[in-house]
Amino acid sequence: MSLVTSEKDNGMGIITFNNPPKGFLTSEMIAETIPMIEDLDNDDSIKTIIFTGGMPGVFIKHFSVEEILAMSEVAKERRKKGLYETRHTRTPLRMFWENIDNMKKPTIAAINGYCGGGGCELALACDIRIAEKGDYTIGQMEILVGIIPGAGGTTRLARLVGPGKALEWVLRGRTFYPEEAKEEGLVHHIVQKNVLDEAKKIASEFLDKPPLALQSIKQVIKNSWNKSTQESVDEEGDLFANLITNDDQAIEMMEEYIKDGHNFDKF
Repeated sequence: MSLVTSEKDNGMGIITFNNPPKGFLTSEMIAETIPMIEDLDNDDSIKTIIFTGGMPGVFIKHFSVEEILAMSEVAKERRKKGLYETRHTRTPLRMFWENIDNMKKPTIAAINGYCGGGGCELALACDIRIAEKGDYTIGQMEILVGIIPGAGGTTRLARLVGPGKALEWVLRGRTFYPEEAKEEGLVHHIVQKNVLDEAKKIASEFLDKPPLALQSIKQVIKNSWNKSTQESVDEEGDLFANLITNDDQAIEMMEEYIKDGHNFDKF
């Protein structure tokens, strides 16, 4: 089974993430998804793109902590050898979230289950977030394994809900059930049953609207802040890379999280 699938359905592009049993995002999945994103964004017959999870109860739980630890080892070795380092936020892996944020067409995160870390950052990079009712959680909980968001979670969250809320949530690793996420402004709508069906209903509203007008709306709103998203994300990426390279406690916390069976307490 492919870890990521892409389909075209009556003017809608749908990208679905599958990675049983845990539902983590991996670099392999990102490599699969990047050409799919490019294809959908450049296909004039596609008017909007939906991202969702293929596993019951899981959108994307988070990015693989095992892979972050492996990144840490590679980064440490490169620094020991004095090798030039590509800025973390500009690496091909890291640009995945930027590519979603910068898509010309409206994007919808159809959150069908656990959505944390890199998965929450993917949802934040989308224009519209809708969540299926359930007892799963949504949020940026990276501090619980000793690190910070590394794919835009601090900046995009602050711009969505305000710096005060974002600061508390990221500092504490707070996560939210769907109804709480709606109340706090983290998602736009709660869906009682099939979230993908509701995402398609919203997506259908864009099918008869001028693509250039939709693109212009996205551009003017996203560029309306004094500091660009990219500048803030660059800073975040540098801090993330520094943590996984130099902070022994962060490494220990990630290793303990893996040993504990990938379980987070809800805060």
